[in-house]
Amino acid sequence: MRNKTFLEKHSETLTVLLLGLLIFGGLNTMMVLSAPPAWTDIHVGPWTAFHKNFTLSGFDQVTYVAITQWRPLFAHLRHPILIYMIWPLTELNTWLKDLYGINCAVYILATLWTILSTLSWLLLYKIFRKIIGLGILQSLLLDLFYFSMAFVMLATFAPDHMLLTMTVLLSVIYLIGKAWKSGRQLSSWKVLILYFIGTGISTTNGVKIWLMDMVGNWRSKAWGKMLCRCLLYFIPTLMLAYMYSYQERTLRLEEYRYQKRVTAQAMKRDSVKFMEQRRDAKRREAIRRKKQIANYPIFEWTDTSIPIVPTLTENIFGEGIQLHEDYLLRDANREGQRPVIVKYRSWYNYFAEALIVFMFVAGIFVGRKERFMWVCMMPFIFDMFIHVGLRFALTDVYIMTAHWAFVIPIATAYLVRKARDSKVFNMALLSTLALLTIYLWYHNLTLANYHLFNM
Repeated sequence: MRNKTFLEKHSETLTVLLLGLLIFGGLNTMMVLSAPPAWTDIHVGPWTAFHKNFTLSGFDQVTYVAITQWRPLFAHLRHPILIYMIWPLTELNTWLKDLYGINCAVYILATLWTILSTLSWLLLYKIFRKIIGLGILQSLLLDLFYFSMAFVMLATFAPDHMLLTMTVLLSVIYLIGKAWKSGRQLSSWKVLILYFIGTGISTTNGVKIWLMDMVGNWRSKAWGKMLCRCLLYFIPTLMLAYMYSYQERTLRLEEYRYQKRVTAQAMKRDSVKFMEQRRDAKRREAIRRKKQIANYPIFEWTDTSIPIVPTLTENIFGEGIQLHEDYLLRDANREGQRPVIVKYRSWYNYFAEALIVFMFVAGIFVGRKERFMWVCMMPFIFDMFIHVGLRFALTDVYIMTAHWAFVIPIATAYLVRKARDSKVFNMALLSTLALLTIYLWYHNLTLANYHLFNM
């Protein structure tokens, strides 16, 4: 019997990979084609080019700015090493600018985001296929269902860190699941590397990765080993703390001097206008501080004035999954652009939302005895704690959907697996999933495309 060739052995993986490249290559091409001339004009300042010409809900244009001109623009406390990850892209862009005479930031990020989105797509497919044990078509359907969600789809081409977080968290979930299926524990060095990268992207990722690791590898009779595993997390944490301290002493000081020069120039141009802008900024800052849970930097983005139930209905399980037509992709953090709570125009939007939440809850119930299910639930539980419990970033909470929403199709996968016992239930569930997926792709992609070419 002849040995299988590489293509025969990995034909399924390569097919899924190619499909992902086509989907995310298309989405990122759409983003590139929508770019106004200012984005690629090297004679336009990066802040002017992107801040004035980019509005994609709460997504931040800072990544484009940093690729164009490397500056410590990310909040170091929340994103300790993100600026260092951008540095190679800035160097590449500098070389391409000299070569072609245009700012290639949007092209560079579109290429990288296509690769990372395809990797996330493949990881999630393998979770359905290899760990939960679904068929090829069922796994593909659930994969398509996940990436049809509004702010998951947007994260695959928007210039922000959400895609990086999603890729790291799905990598942790897949590796824990793969180790669990083999009857072993995920290697400490693997999870610590992912912890270092994930926490460096966003500090909340560190808590999620630690929680997933503890739930996935907890052994009640080996508490000593688990304690040692916990202590190992101090190594990458101390490294990140040093990098944060170094940035504060060097890059932040340099940025402070730069801002001081810019302020002096603005004062020379129009001191009256500048002072008015500064007073407006201080007024908005004072209003925001009154809404915080506590007056500390760590609670800077908390807001106690936003009601929870409408937030869950319209934003967390609403806007995050299906876009609102009114105030389409406007930014709630920019004064006058859109209110925090926006309602849907039609009943079928709420019906679709109810179906998705029902499948999610039913899937959790079906998979409640599976340890892997609870590993996947950790990012969702933690995000609900900080967003709903601590009211963190509630003004645009939907932009964080890609940080946790993968648990919805994963929970639904357990429901799909259970439905195989009943032919009628299986057909009804898969048909519902297919219709929801088609509707979400059409609804979200149409609205996103309209906004990009009209922003």
